[in-house]
Amino acid sequence: MTSPGVRPQPVPGSGRADFPGCSLIAGAPECDCPAVAHLLDDQALEARARGMFVWQQKAPPAGRAAARRGIDGLLAHARGRGPSALVAELLRMAVLVRVMDEDAANLVEIDGLLNAYGELAELSGDACWLAEVAVLRAHRAVIFDHGDAALPDTAAALAILADVAPPGPGEQGVVRSARMSRTLNGLLLVLLKLGAHELADEVSQRAVTVAESGSGPIDRLIHQLNRVRLQLSWALRLERGGRDAAAATRFVAAAQIAHIAERLWTDARDRHVGAGLPPVDECIVVGTAYAMHHPGPQHLSRLAHLGRAAFLLDDRILLAIAASRCHMTAGRPHDAVRALEPLRAELADRDGPEPLLALALHREFAKVEGAARGGVPRSPGLEHYAAALEDELWALREARLVALRSHSEHHRLTREHGAVAAQALQDPLTGLPNRRALDLRLAEEIAAPTSQPCIVALIDLDRFKDVNDARSHAAGDRVLRAVASCLRTALRAPDMVARYGGDEFVVVMPATPLPVARAALVRAAESVAALPEDVAAGVTMSVGVVRAPLDADPSAALAGADAAMYRAKHQGGNSVVIGAVPTGDMPAGPVERTGRLRKVASL
Repeated sequence: MTSPGVRPQPVPGSGRADFPGCSLIAGAPECDCPAVAHLLDDQALEARARGMFVWQQKAPPAGRAAARRGIDGLLAHARGRGPSALVAELLRMAVLVRVMDEDAANLVEIDGLLNAYGELAELSGDACWLAEVAVLRAHRAVIFDHGDAALPDTAAALAILADVAPPGPGEQGVVRSARMSRTLNGLLLVLLKLGAHELADEVSQRAVTVAESGSGPIDRLIHQLNRVRLQLSWALRLERGGRDAAAATRFVAAAQIAHIAERLWTDARDRHVGAGLPPVDECIVVGTAYAMHHPGPQHLSRLAHLGRAAFLLDDRILLAIAASRCHMTAGRPHDAVRALEPLRAELADRDGPEPLLALALHREFAKVEGAARGGVPRSPGLEHYAAALEDELWALREARLVALRSHSEHHRLTREHGAVAAQALQDPLTGLPNRRALDLRLAEEIAAPTSQPCIVALIDLDRFKDVNDARSHAAGDRVLRAVASCLRTALRAPDMVARYGGDEFVVVMPATPLPVARAALVRAAESVAALPEDVAAGVTMSVGVVRAPLDADPSAALAGADAAMYRAKHQGGNSVVIGAVPTGDMPAGPVERTGRLRKVASL
């Protein structure tokens, strides 16, 4: 079957068109997707990358490295097509495959990719996307640094998501629901690693609500499975703190949620591959939850089978503890020790921060090892030390919870203050920066220590007065919004487009050569001229452009651009004219004819 978005190629001698999938997933040592990327559209490229991303999670180290190279190759190809949602998604995957690998040698690459992903999120202004960036940064910090280093970004994500409205109906609502669901899920996993179970429970419940409102059975299943993980981790943490009754309640909750997950698992599996084994025999989290709720030898063969498919470290820890408790219930402490020993040795060889659940495994091992040695009691001094250490760890956890809530509230207040400040610098009609914001940016760019001066362009709409007179001022407002949106889309991300007043706009292009600026403004003018009549009422643009010398007076740069714009206007409009800043700077040469624009010589 041909993948969506693929331009199929004829298979010799078959008379039909076909296109194979990823060679790496099919068993080859390397991925061939970058080599065939030119034959794939964005949808197919993303599908290839997503397939590799899922596959590599269960792959050996060589396979994970090959998948990372494949995703990197697709990202490089997508970047050649220009900024897009595909580039953003591939950046996210490229970050995650490196973070999940937990290799500190990748930190420089991780930070570079994270910065690029964060820049796209900032440009979009999408709150949920910004929260996802914060979650990724927190995930990176909790894996490679001390847990407290993840607190600011975790709190930022909590604060941002608290203000994000639930996704609405329709196709766009489904897209937003998927992003929000994914971001909440990532935040939940970070909170689990931090031991902030109360906050994780709040996030988890919201994630389930979002998934139920606009996601398929697989997304809903993922959230329910993570809720099971949350309850089990919480129960083990409560046990370590001597709160056995509260822990028992969490084990019951884990089994109840596992029952919900079973139904979703069956529904999702039957839709895709048909009937199979009961979910308790296929799903590690479900089988572990039932075994932890009622430990006993009846679970052991199932847990052994599930253990052969376990690859996530936290799941393997939970499964080993469950198996150990089942052996202990059967009166086999030596088998309980053997169930824990491999993971205990693996954790001892790990570099970097130890997973929070590892403490539960070490505690479990100490208990069963004592039982295996005939119940020889530990010395009173050691018992007292262990109890005091647990009290200290519990106090640290409580302090971390308080810090998270405090950081989150601080971030919320900062965002509110920033929003008020941003409103003071924003034109309410078009959403563009206003005259005040323009003055600040111009002063900043002209004074910037760069080798290339900035470009200043002043735009006036041709025949805009006719729109107001013949149609209405409301129609004129709609035209201004349409032109503003068109300019923002047509120009580059670093360029500032501001509303100067009335039907005038100013573009500031930092550290840009004049030919590059001229070509970009010609394209922007063509885009505006090509807007449908019912959208822009046939208006066009007269554009004056100057190169602002370093340390020039911003007002002089605007005056030069204004004079050049009037020359464009007097020559019929719909044109770009190069002018000069009135400081003795020599005017540039003629504007080349491009598309619908006239050739205009500057004076």
